[in-house]
Amino acid sequence: MTSKEALAIGTDTKPPVLFKGEYEQWKDRFLNFVDRHELGDFIRKSIEEGVRKPVMTTRLVGTVPTQIDSYKASDKEMWDHLEKMMLGSKVGNQLKISNCLNNYEEFRGREGESLEETYDRFVTLLNELSKNKVHKSQIELNVKFLSILQPEWKRFARQMKQIKDLNEIPLNEVYETLRQNEEEVDEILDEKRQKGKTVEDTVALVVRKK
Repeated sequence: MTSKEALAIGTDTKPPVLFKGEYEQWKDRFLNFVDRHELGDFIRKSIEEGVRKPVMTTRLVGTVPTQIDSYKASDKEMWDHLEKMMLGSKVGNQLKISNCLNNYEEFRGREGESLEETYDRFVTLLNELSKNKVHKSQIELNVKFLSILQPEWKRFARQMKQIKDLNEIPLNEVYETLRQNEEEVDEILDEKRQKGKTVEDTVALVVRKK
């Protein structure tokens, strides 16, 4: 057992230490520690129900000191504040993961973007998912990448699905295999650009004649 694990568990005389991201485990351990204490019932009641104890303070009224009952913040208030602070962080993390997943689902190649640019953006997104402990299977990543490419790559993407075991090969190998067709794709794009230019010129000529 590591020193961190020992601190997180605690002992009969020392409460467990709260580490970031482990609030739920700590809460159970801490309440178990409280229950083993000789004043466990009172402490738990104070935490859960907000038992307050009066504290005598002195205030001067004119020149005469006067004893006044006041109250310290209850253990429950401190407990609730700690929980709100810890779970608030958890909610923030969940929102971050949710945004990453949405970005993954909506990811698409951009018009005019090169294969390399699409791949780099996709890998950056996957790294962000990994940081948030979200993992996808190899086949899901490969199929996702092949499905988000621009139309000029679709024929080569279909070929990849037919001849490769997408359960086994890493994403970078899919990318490198596709790159072998980059010259042909560039030719397809050039043809499209030429056709588009011809159409534009024809339209412009008709407009001028009219």
